[in-house]
Amino acid sequence: MKQAKTTKQGPLSLLLLLIAIALLFASPRPAAAQAGSLLIWPVDPVIESGARATALWLENPGKAPITLQVRIYAWAQDGGKNAYAPQETILGTPPTVTVAPGAKQLIRLTRTTPTPTKAEQAFRVVVDEIPTPSRVAASSAAVSFRMRYSLPLFAYGDGLSRKGAAEPRTVTHAPRLAWRVISGAGERYLEIRNMGNLHARLTDVAFAQEAAPANDNGALAKGLFGYVLPGATMRWPLPAGTTVGAELVAAVNGAVRARLERMPG
Repeated sequence: MKQAKTTKQGPLSLLLLLIAIALLFASPRPAAAQAGSLLIWPVDPVIESGARATALWLENPGKAPITLQVRIYAWAQDGGKNAYAPQETILGTPPTVTVAPGAKQLIRLTRTTPTPTKAEQAFRVVVDEIPTPSRVAASSAAVSFRMRYSLPLFAYGDGLSRKGAAEPRTVTHAPRLAWRVISGAGERYLEIRNMGNLHARLTDVAFAQEAAPANDNGALAKGLFGYVLPGATMRWPLPAGTTVGAELVAAVNGAVRARLERMPG
């Protein structure tokens, strides 16, 4: 099991802790496995239109008990950034668990109110490791950095389902994306707008010239790049040296990588 890192108390260490928490939300861990710490599955839970709840499993592959806290936040996107807020639409039960070595625990994610018809609601499930009393005593004069995991959760109303999210070719229920490159404060940004009614999970994103494959200078991500929620616009800073091509290609919701529409102007 991974040992928690510690630093001496002080204004600087507190500031670093707050920055670390912010970065964990900005770039959440989507993986099911973190060696020696915790296994989580599924990594992309959904509550389908005909269901009231779904299951999330937590497994402890380590040699010592771990105590975990589960919280669920409403997830929105505003001003090109992710925004999270407390909510009571989805409950995670039990909210706090201690999982023995080699054991697993079921967390039930249950909606308390119906999702609007033909709508998709987005949430973030955050799982925090809570230090045990012995660990707290050992680090009473220090700031502890704990493991945090953040997973996307989508709930669907009547007339909409995960199947639609996985099939961008569906005309009435699909993400509709357009992109452009903008500049500001001395940096360049890739901006992607979703005009559809389902989220877009973007992977393998790269710039390319027309009718030509993407090159290494234009590659932005070979795995998960990010999400764009329905009706939202997201913005990512472009690394220095990125070659901006005439085309942007990406895999959307697990489909084959394809060209995205470019915004006019």
